Amino acid sequence: MTKLGKMLLIALIVTATAVAITSAGPRALKKSASPNASGKTPAEPTIVEVSSFKFEPKVLTVKVGTTVRWLNKTGWHTIEADNGSFKSTELKGEHAYFDHKFAKAGKFPYHCTFHGHKGGQDMAGTIIVEK
Repeated sequence: MTKLGKMLLIALIVTATAVAITSAGPRALKKSASPNASGKTPAEPTIVEVSSFKFEPKVLTVKVGTTVRWLNKTGWHTIEADNGSFKSTELKGEHAYFDHKFAKAGKFPYHCTFHGHKGGQDMAGTIIVEK
């Protein structure tokens, strides 16, 4: 194979690999949970859908130890606690998500930094965590 042929083959492989990685998205969703080291299947996260400039549900009540997953349906959004206790990176496009496990009881208002504000204005929601 000529030097040019080898270079073209390498370029093709690099391009195909980049396309495959990009197509998987920032975080590919798992279809099912797998058992952990104890042999038990971990609890699935509780979902808050992010779309149409709102969180659904706007207010969610969960138990201590629950993982909440904000699952993006459209656009670019962020999730940030009003008190700064959790913050996502940008959720870019459909199926991007952010998980946060709530380790203590309390009321946790949050907002999208692009489309909402602290205090429940515009694109905002609240997680209520009970014992």
